[in-house]
Parts: sequence; structure tokens; C-alpha cells
Amino acid sequence: MGEVDRTAPVYSPRIRRGGSGGSYGNSHENRHPDDWRQPIIDYLQHGKLPDDVHKKIDIRQRASRFVYFNDTLFRRSFGEVLLRCLSSTETAQPMNEAHLGVCGAHQSGAKLHFQIKKMGYCWPTMVKDCMENAQLCQPCQFHANFIHQPPEPLHPTTTSWSFDA
Repeated sequence: MGEVDRTAPVYSPRIRRGGSGGSYGNSHENRHPDDWRQPIIDYLQHGKLPDDVHKKIDIRQRASRFVYFNDTLFRRSFGEVLLRCLSSTETAQPMNEAHLGVCGAHQSGAKLHFQIKKMGYCWPTMVKDCMENAQLCQPCQFHANFIHQPPEPLHPTTTSWSFDA
């Protein structure tokens, strides 16, 4: 497989907020000490690692799948597509857009996860969050598949006369 040009400009998908045209995932806007992206950004930018040995090994192993470009953290998918990494506070908008919005048709949690990846976003708890989001959607629960089976087994009946005419 050919080499990927790391100096080429990167396409980064954007989702519009309510009325403003902002984008998600910019670290200078959302830098927070509890953000899952911060240790990876610190390692990629400055080579800083946490003091804990286990976290240090984890960051080193995971950092090879990430790219930090224009103050935004991206994760390389298996097809070498860059997915914008979102913090836990930024995940609601893309999830709602994929589930309820233009590209959504009230998909289940698993399909919603793949739809968000196609949109170009990722975060560590994406599958769990998508499952919870689909379970909390009232229209999805109202129009869900119903079990059309009686609650108890059917009782066999015998005929009073045979149909041997």
C-alpha cells in the first residue's frame, strides 16, 4: 500500500451549532484537564507522558493512531481516513444529527455508530453512547418492533366431529 502524505491539508468535516457556524473538536476552545484527548495531544505536541507507568504505556501505544493538525486531534481509521476526535461535551450534536437529522432515520445504536463514523467523528465511548441515545429516543421506543406472540402457549383443541364427509 502507498505512503500517506502527512504534509497535505486535511479535510475536516464540520457540524453547525444551533445558529453559529462553529466546528467541534478544536482544542484551544475545549481544552479541559479531564478531556480524554489531552494526554494524547500533550504527547504528540510536547512528548509529555503521565507519571503513572500504565497510563504512560497506554498513551505511547495509542498515540500512533492519532494525528494532531491545526489544533485538532484526528484518529486514523483502518482505511487511513482521519476522524475528528470529540470530547464528551461535544458528542450530543453529531449523535442527534445522525439519529434525528437530515442523514438520520432513527437508526438503532449499532447503525448510528457507523453513521457517525461516516460523518467523520469518533470518541472512545461512541458505541455505548449511541446505544443509550437510541434507547432514550421516545419515537424509536413507540414504533419499535412488537412481539406478536401470545404471553402463554396456545392450548390445543379437539374437534367434536371429524371432517371425513
